[in-house]
Amino acid sequence: MKKILLLLATTTALFSCERFAEGVARDIDMPPHNPQIAGSLFIDSRDSMLSATVSETRGLFDTTKTGILKDVELTLLKDGVPLHEWNTLSIYDTYDKDLGDRIGILDGEITFEVSHPDYETVHAVQRFPQKADFTAEVDYGATTWFTETSDELTLEFNDIPGENQHYMISIDLHYRNGLSGQDTSEYFPLWLETNNQSAQPINEGGFLLSEEGVDRNLKIRFATGVNSFDYLFLVEYRITVKTLSDEMFKFYQSYQALDDAQGNPFAEPVILYSNMSNDVGCFGVSTTVRKWEG
Repeated sequence: MKKILLLLATTTALFSCERFAEGVARDIDMPPHNPQIAGSLFIDSRDSMLSATVSETRGLFDTTKTGILKDVELTLLKDGVPLHEWNTLSIYDTYDKDLGDRIGILDGEITFEVSHPDYETVHAVQRFPQKADFTAEVDYGATTWFTETSDELTLEFNDIPGENQHYMISIDLHYRNGLSGQDTSEYFPLWLETNNQSAQPINEGGFLLSEEGVDRNLKIRFATGVNSFDYLFLVEYRITVKTLSDEMFKFYQSYQALDDAQGNPFAEPVILYSNMSNDVGCFGVSTTVRKWEG
């Protein structure tokens, strides 16, 4: 009886494996990949150089890696009129154009266009946001950074009605020599701490802060990690606030999420935000303002 049961079990397993193979194992014809331009450009009002990256997309099973695309023509237009055109590929594999002066805050619609004889031309449109209107106040030794006494720096942003403001905030420490106040021209980036739950830390050492679609004033307090009373020479804080366009803010959010997911097998898949006309690449703009407090 045991031999019969064993034979039946073996026969069933064989037939089951055969049916499994017949029902699941199939050759699937993958559609051919159509390469596209992947172009990105980020411009800040303080920039004096345009630096774009342009590559071509590859298929999932392509054995070659995505590479920099050569012989590309790039154009920056203002309200449809060409403002800058360039095609020089640098040794760093970026397409660079020296403007000779800061680009400033451009009015109207700014279009970034990428063309190549073998590909469909792609583009994206942006508008420079208004610069941040904010106040800064330092309260020396008023808080703690981990367990150490620290200065507290408070920033308050005034609302700009009708504008959904997005900010990238970074702070550097600036040293001056003794009581003479001589400028040392040295700036050191600070790793800040805040209890503001709406602020998102980024790897560059700063924070993203957004109105999140609601017109309102925003206030944020930072522990700077510096106790000014411990220094025998003068210090001051350089506060840099970039107001980001909606698209640039979404790109930074997705880029940070992608970076946070690295090495985590349980992380949700992250797709970088794109606003180019073929949904590959990003064009973003920002407006920077700086203040010194100390």
